[in-house]
Amino acid sequence: MTWQRCRQSCGRFSAAGWPGMSENDGETDLAALAPFSWQQQQWHQILGQFRANRLAHSTLVWGESGLGKVEFINSFSRLMLCQQPTAERACGSCKSCLLVKNNSHPDLQVIAPEAGSKEIKIDQVRAVTDFVNRTSHAGGAKIAIIDRAHRLNISSANALLKTLEEPSNNTYLFLITNLSGRLKPTIRSRCQRLQFTVPTTAICRDWLSGRLQADVIDSAVQAASNRPLLALELASSGAVTNRQEFIAALTELSRARAPIQAPVNLANKMGESAAIEYLLWISSILIKCILTAQMPSAADDSGVGLCSLFSTADISRRGLAVALLCYQQELSTARKQLMSGANPNPQLIMESLMWRWSELCRQSLGQAG
Repeated sequence: MTWQRCRQSCGRFSAAGWPGMSENDGETDLAALAPFSWQQQQWHQILGQFRANRLAHSTLVWGESGLGKVEFINSFSRLMLCQQPTAERACGSCKSCLLVKNNSHPDLQVIAPEAGSKEIKIDQVRAVTDFVNRTSHAGGAKIAIIDRAHRLNISSANALLKTLEEPSNNTYLFLITNLSGRLKPTIRSRCQRLQFTVPTTAICRDWLSGRLQADVIDSAVQAASNRPLLALELASSGAVTNRQEFIAALTELSRARAPIQAPVNLANKMGESAAIEYLLWISSILIKCILTAQMPSAADDSGVGLCSLFSTADISRRGLAVALLCYQQELSTARKQLMSGANPNPQLIMESLMWRWSELCRQSLGQAG
């Protein structure tokens, strides 16, 4: 699988022609920009290990989505395969760099869930096994990358485990995931870990400056919870507006002014997975508001109405926060169901979540049943 197909299948993007994009920003190869400003510690850590011949054969690259983990490993792979590297980067112009850029380097293998599939299948892992057992074409390192490694099914995970247990010389596997807990413990235990954390708001805003129009940066940053690449993607897809519309419908439901079907219909239009992320976001905002008695930031006032409503709750602040935390657990369960390969019914899941939300409001806000 090429990097281009991998990026397409997991929602990667180029910068050209996005709504909210700065007019001065043309099409950009984001991997060429990595490591990003919030990734310098990880870059120097793994680069030092590679230079000292201490890089583990298998590395688990983990952290929340939208932090540029794929782009980071893409850029590091270019460096590992480069024939004329600088002190910290690939040269970008040698034969090896050009092959990687054109997704045709014979010593680089990338797999991810195929289009239309939620799982990484055993045949894909077998292809990786065959790849690592072959001799390097260039006489150097061989690199296999598994994007969204948490999507390995039972059979493919077991097949990968055998490869991890018997590493080939000068062969490196990178498993990229934002849900490391879903990987088999036996796989996690055989990997060195490289963790990525969410940068500060200031770092996120600074990176987006010049890439997005100034009037959409704050909303995008808040919608993405300080995850820069996710903020860039949200600004391009209209997701910030979608979130505002969904929270407005949720507010009306909370006030018993609209039926459950109103937010359910919006979720169906924008995607139930996105709606669940919005619910996780607003419930976190509400918990913080309840416990600190502070309203949301003025950068995005879509949660102000709900915070004002919940400030009038009939139950204690602690009781309301606990109720919202329990609801967040249900949201997390629903998110896992939607991500599973069991063909769940998204509309039924969303109807159940909205019914539970209406019940939470009825019990907490003293609304009539």
